[in-house]
Amino acid sequence: MKIFAHRGFSGQYPENTILAFDKAHELGVDGFELDIQLSKDNKIVVFHDRRLERTTDGQGRLARYTLQELKQYDAGQGERIPTLAELLKAYYLGPQLMIELKYHTAWNYQPLVDALVKLLKRFKLKYPPIICSFNWPALVYLRSKSRSINIAVLHTRKPFPRVLKIADLIKACAISTPINEVSSKKVALAKAAGLNIYVWTVNSKKQAALCRQLGVFGVISNFPDKIK
Repeated sequence: MKIFAHRGFSGQYPENTILAFDKAHELGVDGFELDIQLSKDNKIVVFHDRRLERTTDGQGRLARYTLQELKQYDAGQGERIPTLAELLKAYYLGPQLMIELKYHTAWNYQPLVDALVKLLKRFKLKYPPIICSFNWPALVYLRSKSRSINIAVLHTRKPFPRVLKIADLIKACAISTPINEVSSKKVALAKAAGLNIYVWTVNSKKQAALCRQLGVFGVISNFPDKIK
């Protein structure tokens, strides 16, 4: 079972920072899960929330700031908000990246998808990244831009036949489901459809043991040290 560090080693270090990814890498995880969105000047930054307050000393919506302005803020322990390019440069030899497309307004996904596809062409990554999102139209658009990119369908509280249908439509390689919704039936249906299944957020040995018992392909954890 593969272990992906959720926003890096976010259980102990500032989430989505180079420090958190470095510490996860030291643990020997199989991959990093991270979130991306666009700054005001269309730079891809690694950041989860719509606003800055929860994880930085800045205020307001991230999209209102340029990259240079965002770099002024402390994202925890002196860390700065990284760009995706910085992360790709540091970890082009691995581990694998699971990149979530974040949209805080549902209709503006095309600029981020376009920027991501363009950026990935600049880097020869040892392990092809997996791109995921709760915004299914964004994944449909992503597939229209690239036939070869790996896509995972993120979902919660969706009828599983709908999840499988969109996965088939966009030729996804995986489904990502929350720990409270995983079941032996879902795992079996995903495998029958030729899909890997990832589970989030798995933060205890008990949850990890359940996932192993069910035959889950990979888990995403804030505390990868606890479930290895």
